[in-house]
Amino acid sequence: MLRRTLPILFVLLIILTTGCGSESTQSVPEDGPFLTFTDGLDRRVVLNAAPERVVSIAPGATHVVRAAGGLGSLVAVTTADYNDADLEGLERVSALPLDLEAIIALDPDLILASDQVNDPAHAELFEALNVPIAYLGSDTWEDVSTSIVLTGRMLRSEDLAEAAADSLQAEREALAAITSQIEVPPTSIFLISPITSYSFGKGSYVLDLMRLAGLNPLTETFETPAPVLDDEWVLLMNPDVIVGTFGDMDPVASLLENHPSWRSLDAIKQGKVVDVPVPSILTPGPENVRAAWHMAMKVHPELFSGMNQKSSN
Repeated sequence: MLRRTLPILFVLLIILTTGCGSESTQSVPEDGPFLTFTDGLDRRVVLNAAPERVVSIAPGATHVVRAAGGLGSLVAVTTADYNDADLEGLERVSALPLDLEAIIALDPDLILASDQVNDPAHAELFEALNVPIAYLGSDTWEDVSTSIVLTGRMLRSEDLAEAAADSLQAEREALAAITSQIEVPPTSIFLISPITSYSFGKGSYVLDLMRLAGLNPLTETFETPAPVLDDEWVLLMNPDVIVGTFGDMDPVASLLENHPSWRSLDAIKQGKVVDVPVPSILTPGPENVRAAWHMAMKVHPELFSGMNQKSSN
């Protein structure tokens, strides 16, 4: 295929003049399409042939492709993806903001996006250029599992994808069986940063992971999906455990440097502050199972004595 290097303004003109909707306008081959399915945004997506040049425009979508055994089909990932060894050599493109021209210059035959990250309006941009785009669902663990299997079907690695989904589900069920022994789960908050107290509210997948890990998330009553926790509220709630993504910083020292009044918190006094690796928790996808195991093993070590520590790092 020829390189598609149309400027963005021309793409927008195509959308306005053709009235592009939510369904691909590609011509269907006489023997029928390769695959038709409903994606994470409830869009009907038609793939007329098995994709060979795939661009992921969300780190979560890349994780799903990896789990589905389809990395060999990728030609590019985002600048926000981590520098994992198996992504070495792939082109890097901006997804936020979307660098449409750079993506189209790669001549993709499928774009994979995330329903949690990418703008739904981008569908019209790619469809106007006759490039299918699929938004992978990640609202719940069931959505993630479905996305893995669906991606395997798209990338012709269905057996690997189904095996991965089954394995991850088994890990999830094994952890649930362990943490179900906890009669009274300790109360907890999750902090994205030790500086400003960004957290997660009602309906977040992070709170689901905390419950799976045997924790009682105190922010589940917050209607906003991304609340900023007030210091006084944290002092009033006095969580048993503080979980977060603190990076290379010492969690307790960093928290006290930015929130000195928290010195009186039970979590601080008892050393119940748990750092979770960013890649496993802040991107909704298959890596989240590892994050749940990590939290559970750090908070409830007595439940895992003698077990293989494979998920604790």
